Amino acid sequence: MTNDSENSAVAVIALTKVGSALGRQLCTKNDRFTLVVPAKYAQAHEQSFARGGFKTAFRELFQTMDCVVCIMATGIVVRTVSTLLVDKTSDPAVLVVDEKANHVISLLSGHVGGANAWTLKIAKLLGADPVITTATDTEHVQALDNLAKRVHGYYPEFKYRTKQINSLLAAGESVEIYVAPAFKTALSDLRGFHVLTDLSQRDPQVPLVIVSDQALTDKFVNSVQVVPRVNVLGIGCRKAVSYDMMQQAFTEFCTQYQLSWHSICGISSIDRKQHENAIHYLADTLGISATFYSAAELNQVADHYPESKFVKQTVGVATLPILQQRYWLGRRP
Repeated sequence: MTNDSENSAVAVIALTKVGSALGRQLCTKNDRFTLVVPAKYAQAHEQSFARGGFKTAFRELFQTMDCVVCIMATGIVVRTVSTLLVDKTSDPAVLVVDEKANHVISLLSGHVGGANAWTLKIAKLLGADPVITTATDTEHVQALDNLAKRVHGYYPEFKYRTKQINSLLAAGESVEIYVAPAFKTALSDLRGFHVLTDLSQRDPQVPLVIVSDQALTDKFVNSVQVVPRVNVLGIGCRKAVSYDMMQQAFTEFCTQYQLSWHSICGISSIDRKQHENAIHYLADTLGISATFYSAAELNQVADHYPESKFVKQTVGVATLPILQQRYWLGRRP
């Protein structure tokens, strides 16, 4: 699921003539929004549904869109969405707007799905009042899941940890946080947390959140580590290298750089290696994608990485390492 960025797929759906007009007005403020209205109110090139087809149309939008803005009564949306819910980590954002544009309500997937952020944006576009009832938002503290989202972060036991930390923050209880230097700029909003500049300062009795892409050798009790998924692993290899060798090389690489494997969000190599099964095996094992580039594309960033004359002579680019025990890691900008 995408976040509330420009790449998000947003649909605006209405039921009445007045609601359709408001939806049309909203879509003129952002040409990336998709308007869906009853056929009798649709204008040229607008998506529509036939009489009695609202539930079918809504179901399709729920399954394909990142955010669904419903211009209608809240009760209609609640009854319709109740049979479609799957999980808070995958359900899209659902908003409700009244036909007079007095209020924009964040109904579903406030944090993970971005409904709260979309509520604020759309309320501003319409000059309406945003209605957000999430405890951390009403208490004006940063939520763990929102914080993790800003750095594309992973943390274990997502539902349990989110409820645990957010409940403490909303109640005004003490929660410590340490943010590794590389991620401080992205996480300037740490309202509600007690910020540590060094992990040696921590109080073991107080819950701790650590934001770092490093594999921490020290085990911190009563803590949760948010691992930003921001690193791209570059791989070069000999032909038909084994799965075991690839796995061993990756493990040794992470150990050498004290890197958490959860921080790897992609694998890259030269296009000559796109048929190497071991590369695809590692990508599948990590649950990420493998992307392959031509020598010309790689040469555009050659100055940023160590060079190998052998590789330059073999594949035409000096930045691709030799497999066996050599690898490189490029951090995504």
